[in-house]
Amino acid sequence: MRRRMSLLARMIFTMVLLAWSMLASLFTWTDHASAGWIIDEVVKAGGESGRQQVVLQANQMKTLMFGKGGKPISAFTLNLNNETITQVDYERRNFFTAMIQEYAQTIRGAMTGAMKEMQEALKDVPPEQRQMIEQMMRSPQMGQSGPATQECREPRVELRKSGQQATIAGYSAVRYDVLADGKLTSELWIATGVTAWRELDQKKLERFAAEMAKLAGCSSSRSRQGLPGGDPSWKLVSEGYPVRTVDRGGSGATIEVVKMETRTVPAAEFQPPPGFTRKMLREMMGR
Repeated sequence: MRRRMSLLARMIFTMVLLAWSMLASLFTWTDHASAGWIIDEVVKAGGESGRQQVVLQANQMKTLMFGKGGKPISAFTLNLNNETITQVDYERRNFFTAMIQEYAQTIRGAMTGAMKEMQEALKDVPPEQRQMIEQMMRSPQMGQSGPATQECREPRVELRKSGQQATIAGYSAVRYDVLADGKLTSELWIATGVTAWRELDQKKLERFAAEMAKLAGCSSSRSRQGLPGGDPSWKLVSEGYPVRTVDRGGSGATIEVVKMETRTVPAAEFQPPPGFTRKMLREMMGR
C-alpha cells in the first residue's frame, strides 16, 4: 500500500510539474519566425534534479527530458501549427499524438481519479507521511486551496521588479517577483535581448496556455480568459527569456538555463523517433 501511495503521489506531482514547467517557460511576443533555439536547462524539485532541453522553431516547441547517464526518457512536443501535443516514451519505445484540448481533458480526468485513490490510500499511511501528502494536495499547484467544497477565488496578482541582477548561462538577468494576494509565488529572472520566444505565435500560444492553466490551478475565471488576460507577468514578454524560474508557492521547483544557442533545427527533431510504436492517449495514460 505504501508503495502504491508513493507511485500515485509521484504521478500527480509529475503531471503538475509538467504543466507548471510549460507555463513558467511560455513567455512570447511574436509576429514572425527566426532561427531556431536549443536551450539546455536544469530542473530541481522535491529534492531531486534532472536535465531537460527545450528546442523552439517555427511554432513548435520540444521539451526533452533526460535520465541518469544522459539518456532521453521522455519528450513533449507542442505543435502550434496543428494544435497537437506529442509525448514520446523512450524506455517503452512508443508515443502518442493528441489535440491540445483532448490532452488537457484526459490529464484532468487522470488527476481527479488519482486524487480519489490517494485519499482512500491515505487511510493506511503513517500520520507524518499522511500530513505531508495532505499539505501537497492542498497546495495551489495541486489545484486545491482548501476543502473540496470551497469555491476558488481569483487572487490579486502583482508583478514587482527587484533591483537584484545576476549572470545566468552567460546572460545578464533581472529578477521579477510574482505575488498573489501579497504573497510571493514565483521568481522570474529575465534575460533581456534573448529572442527565443519569437518562434511561437502569440495568439495560438495563449489558447494553449489557457488549457494548461486549468491543470496548474483552480482559478476558473483565469482559465476561461487565458493567462495574458489578467496576469501581469505577461508584461515581461517583450523583455526577454526567463533563464531562471523559481516556484515559491508550493513545490519549490526551479528551472534554470545552463546553455543556449541559436541555429536552424531539422524538421525531424520534432518528430517521434523512427521505429517507435504509436499508441492512443487513453491507452498510455491507463497503463
